[in-house]
Amino acid sequence: MTTTRIFRRSALAALATLLIPSLLATTTNVQAAELPPDIGGIWQLTNYTTGVRTVDGQLPPLTGEGKAAYAANLAARKQMKPREDMSRCVPSGTPRAMFAPNPLMILQTARKITLVQEYQHQLRHIYMDEPVPDPDAIELSFTGESVGHWEGDTLVIDTIGLHRDTVLDREGMPHTTDMSIKERLRLIEGGKQLEVVMSFTDPAYYSAPWTTRIVFDSKPGVELTEYNCLGRYEDL
Repeated sequence: MTTTRIFRRSALAALATLLIPSLLATTTNVQAAELPPDIGGIWQLTNYTTGVRTVDGQLPPLTGEGKAAYAANLAARKQMKPREDMSRCVPSGTPRAMFAPNPLMILQTARKITLVQEYQHQLRHIYMDEPVPDPDAIELSFTGESVGHWEGDTLVIDTIGLHRDTVLDREGMPHTTDMSIKERLRLIEGGKQLEVVMSFTDPAYYSAPWTTRIVFDSKPGVELTEYNCLGRYEDL
């Protein structure tokens, strides 16, 4: 083997030694940049309130029909009449479960994100990168049909298909089966908190779309515990 060939091979080996780690690091950085944030873990509301309000602290813009439904729910609560859903332990549904003071567990995979509520042990599945289903092709349910996608560091969830046997909050803010919800979830405060911005559209009960905002604190080390709904309401 000539001195020239030995020199060339040595030079190529030296160049590879320099370039390969750089290329691997670049590939790793690109892959990391493409991965969405990890929002998995245990979360709990920073502040719990019984009534949902808009981002500016006002009542949602109820229509006449919506006001009548809301007034009826408020009157029943003032008369200490337990709502049919709670006395029979029917799930609170979407989005009311998000307003519960109990811990929330988020399980995250590329295909699906699952919300596990300690409150009534409700499960909600968000299927990723799928189209919003046809409203006429789905069955109404407590949690509805949810699909999600990432927009940068924000998880965007669209939900439809909620039947009207649920309300939005403990006070009884109503909705119809035509309501749609868009949620935007993102980590804030260095990942110590999870911001959830919800926008509601329901023309029969609300004169315009409206938005509310809630914040969850990260609760590492906290575990979901048993929730005995029947034990709470068996005497009602």
